[in-house]
Amino acid sequence: MIGFWFIVGIAALVIIWNQRRQKKFLSPDRRAQNAAIEIKAPPSLHPFIDTTRCIGCGSCVKACPEQNVLALVNMQAALVQADHCVGHGKCETACPVGAITLVLGTHDNGVEVPVTDEFFETNVPGVYVVGELRGIGLIRNSLLQGMQCVERLAALPQRNGTAYDVIIVGAGPAGLGATLQAAAKKLRYLTLEQEDIGGTILKYPRQKIVMTAPVHLPGYGKIHFRDVRKEDLLATWEKIIKKTGVRIHTKKRVEKIVATGAGFEVSAAGEKYLTRHIILALGRRGTPRQLGVPGEHLPKVIYQLDDPREFAGRQCLVVGGGDSALECALLLAGAGAQVTISYRQKNITRAKPRNRQMIEAAINTRQIRALLPSQVKTITATTVRLEINGVEKSIPNDAVIVMAGGILPFEFLKGIGIAMRTLRGEPLSGKILV
Repeated sequence: MIGFWFIVGIAALVIIWNQRRQKKFLSPDRRAQNAAIEIKAPPSLHPFIDTTRCIGCGSCVKACPEQNVLALVNMQAALVQADHCVGHGKCETACPVGAITLVLGTHDNGVEVPVTDEFFETNVPGVYVVGELRGIGLIRNSLLQGMQCVERLAALPQRNGTAYDVIIVGAGPAGLGATLQAAAKKLRYLTLEQEDIGGTILKYPRQKIVMTAPVHLPGYGKIHFRDVRKEDLLATWEKIIKKTGVRIHTKKRVEKIVATGAGFEVSAAGEKYLTRHIILALGRRGTPRQLGVPGEHLPKVIYQLDDPREFAGRQCLVVGGGDSALECALLLAGAGAQVTISYRQKNITRAKPRNRQMIEAAINTRQIRALLPSQVKTITATTVRLEINGVEKSIPNDAVIVMAGGILPFEFLKGIGIAMRTLRGEPLSGKILV
């Protein structure tokens, strides 16, 4: 009998210990959690939680480097701040029962991506796609994909007949990772970038905080960044390039890729190059989306914000309702500009909660004026004419910053013959190391 009660006591202690452990990961406000769960999952890489397998251990919550993305709700893991997720993937690795899978897109918001196999090769043999274009947003994961792709290429039999073993298109995180690995593997490589080193990150506003994570780079060693400002990250990349001696050719826009008997002919900036393999490390922002209104050709209309200090004291109109637009408006207001934001919807719902809260606070304190819903109709040298709730109105203006997204390079990919597919809450092929 004593043995029976001893076992019962031990079991009770285990239950109490497990409950207390779970409470560590529970959000203090259950009502806020339940409201957050109703937020639609982002179109970027994020975890899908199989509740039939989840045991509520909280390992995923503890492993997530971001705050308030995952929590235990009713003793099971839940994605409570979906739009804060940046796709680290640590939750998937930490789950002891395999209840978490990283997926892209949602049932209502599909994401188009190139079709690739587990080695990042497309349906066109010899052409690979890595990084942001595959839906991988986190800098560290993009670097790793570029490195993994070249690791695969280096293991293949190398043949003569072309000047290069691989041409890498793009010098963002994925392109840089591929370039460093190609140099370390002593491949004959050529890296072409249509703008400057940094890729999509170059288009971020000045002093924007960039999310990354520690990673070991071939020929350089470990970088320890997590949250880092754009300028500091780009300065580190320049340091990495200088130390490793890798060569990246900037201002070389790839215009055409044609298959040949020996591989591919790549046309860029009036020159042609022959290669066995091609790695496309392109961003998803693509060409800036224009408004298509009279006056958009004026010099005062721009599509990225480099230094908000240049606009101090000027009347600025920011067009868009996503995170980039809100961050742009906040930076301009902080630099002393007179900021108006125009968005075609009645409410700003696409941006992250933190950005929405900050923009609402700025609007309430009259640091920023919001015209919602509104649409730009005409731009002149001194004004912008908008349609606001069906009524047209002109406002004084010195600069228009259009943050309406970009036209993705999918037509370029399809011209090469690369097949595309739309993911709706499905996992990507290819392994992500975490």
